[in-house]
Amino acid sequence: MAMDQKNILLAARGYVYIAPEGTAAPTPDEVPDFRDGATGLSVWENLGHTSRDELPEFGFDGGDTENLGTWQSSVVREVVTEAPVDYVTFNLHQFDQLALELYYGVASGGSQQGVFAVNDASTSTTTRALLIVIQDGDNMVAFHSGHASIRREEAMTHAVDALSVIPLRATFLKVDNDPLFSWISPDFPVNELAS
Repeated sequence: MAMDQKNILLAARGYVYIAPEGTAAPTPDEVPDFRDGATGLSVWENLGHTSRDELPEFGFDGGDTENLGTWQSSVVREVVTEAPVDYVTFNLHQFDQLALELYYGVASGGSQQGVFAVNDASTSTTTRALLIVIQDGDNMVAFHSGHASIRREEAMTHAVDALSVIPLRATFLKVDNDPLFSWISPDFPVNELAS
């Protein structure tokens, strides 16, 4: 692999979007349409302001392996003992109904205008398509999952000298033949190994 400064990414700006579950990823040519948070692809809803100090963090749980051996050879096979689960966490600063629905689930207590009521402690998740766009000048990279189970990650935090935080976690679900997730950029070459 040659060194290519064009593909060094500084996550200078970024945007988080959701859409109905199963919404297809934008094409590589459509990724620049998300520049500066604007999009001509009306199906995607911008979640608004997210944390600048704690950018989206991609991680996984599980994926542990164990070495199996025989009497004659200490390691003959490596097996996965727990399937890996991929996710991303991100923090919303925009305190609105959509953020509260992603955190608590859909409001369950009454229908009074101006009130978001929750009747029971929520463990519910909301499943949506998720799109995260990272912008570094003209260089843009997008992350897409057509099936992301979104729920609260930690406690909300409030302070007199910092923005309020609504922490969310999106776990990527494998549904039918859809990819678990994909990274998209107009600059990615064709993957000849996949053909």
